[in-house]
Amino acid sequence: MISQSSYLKRHLTGVSNFTLSPPLNITPEMFAAVAEFCYSRKVQLTPSNVAAIRTAAELLGMTEGESLCDVTEAYFESVVGVDASIVLRSCLPLLPDAETTASLASRCIEAMVWDDDVGCLNDVVVGMEPQDFQTVAYSLNKRLPNHDVLYKMVDLYLKENKHGKLTEEQKMEICNSLDCTKLSSETIVNCVQNPVMPLRFIVRAILVEHLNTRRSVAAATIIDAQQMERSSLRDFLQRDTARRETAQLKEAMDSTCSRIKSLEKELRGMRKILLEHEAEEEEKGNVLNSARSASFHFVAGEGESSKIERGGRGSVSSSGFLLDRIITSRNDEEESTHDGSGTPKTTRTFRHRFVSGLKNAFRISNSASN
Repeated sequence: MISQSSYLKRHLTGVSNFTLSPPLNITPEMFAAVAEFCYSRKVQLTPSNVAAIRTAAELLGMTEGESLCDVTEAYFESVVGVDASIVLRSCLPLLPDAETTASLASRCIEAMVWDDDVGCLNDVVVGMEPQDFQTVAYSLNKRLPNHDVLYKMVDLYLKENKHGKLTEEQKMEICNSLDCTKLSSETIVNCVQNPVMPLRFIVRAILVEHLNTRRSVAAATIIDAQQMERSSLRDFLQRDTARRETAQLKEAMDSTCSRIKSLEKELRGMRKILLEHEAEEEEKGNVLNSARSASFHFVAGEGESSKIERGGRGSVSSSGFLLDRIITSRNDEEESTHDGSGTPKTTRTFRHRFVSGLKNAFRISNSASN
C-alpha cells in the first residue's frame, strides 16, 4: 500500500512505530476495499460506495499509474448519469471532503440539472450543514453556465434548512455563490421580490437587471441600425416611389385647393354683378313707375273744371290713344329701315322702343300744357 499511496509513504517511511490516522474517517469496509485494490488490483464498486472510495483514494494520494483514483473516476462518470441521486445521497456524510477533493456532490447535481431531474434535490439540499451547502454552492457557481437552478436551491435552503435559523451574515455568504449575471430576467425579478434574500443581494440583483436592460436596449439599437444598412435596393426603390407618390398627391391637392379658391372668387364676382344688375333693374322700374304716374297726372287751371272728359287731355283714354299712336308710328319707321333682302339696318329692343315712346309722350304732354 505504501508504494501506491503518497500519504502512507510520506508518514511511514523511516518510522518503526506509527499510528495510522488518515484524514478521513474510513470505515472498515472502505479500508478493506482500498487494501484489496492495492494487492489484487480489484475493487467492488457500487453507486452507494463509489463516492467514499473515490474520496479515500484522493485523500490517501493514490493517483499514480493505474491508480484507484482513475478506476473510481471512470466508474463515477459512468454511473452518475444514471444514478446521480443515489451517489449524491452517499456524498452527504462525506462532506466537505467529498466536495473539496473531487467535487462529487456538485457534479451529481450538475448531472441531475442536465437531465432535468431536480425533483429529488429538495430533501438532499435541506439536510446539508450550512458550511457544507456553501461549499457545494461555490463549486456549482463555477460548473453551471446558468444559475437559475442554483438560485432555487439557495432559496429552498434559506427557507427550509434543518439546522435552525441562519444569521444575516450566513445568508449573505451563501448568496455570494450566485452570479446575478447568470440569472434569467424572470429569476432576477423573483429574487428582487423574495423576502428571505438579504437586502445587499437584492440591491446587487437590481443593479444587474438595470445593466441588462441598458445592454438590451443598446443591442436592439445596433440590430436596427444593421438591418437598415442591409436593406435591399428593392426596399429603397419602394420608399423612393412612395415619397414621389406622396409629393404628387400633395401637388394635386394644392392645385385642387387653388382651383376651388379661384372658383369661389369668380362666384363672388358673379353674385356681385347679379346683385348690381338687379338693383339697376329695380331702379329703372322705379323711374318708369314714377314717369308713368307723372304722365297720367293732370292739374286743372283756374276756371276749369277738374273733371276730365273722356278722350280729353289728361284722360286715360286720351293717353292710351296717344301711346298707341306713338308705338304705331315707331313700328312704321322700323319697317321702313329694312332693305329689300329683309336684313334689319337698326335693331332695337322692345324696352328701348317703350322708353322712347314714353319720352315722346312726355314731350307732347308738356307742349300741350304750354
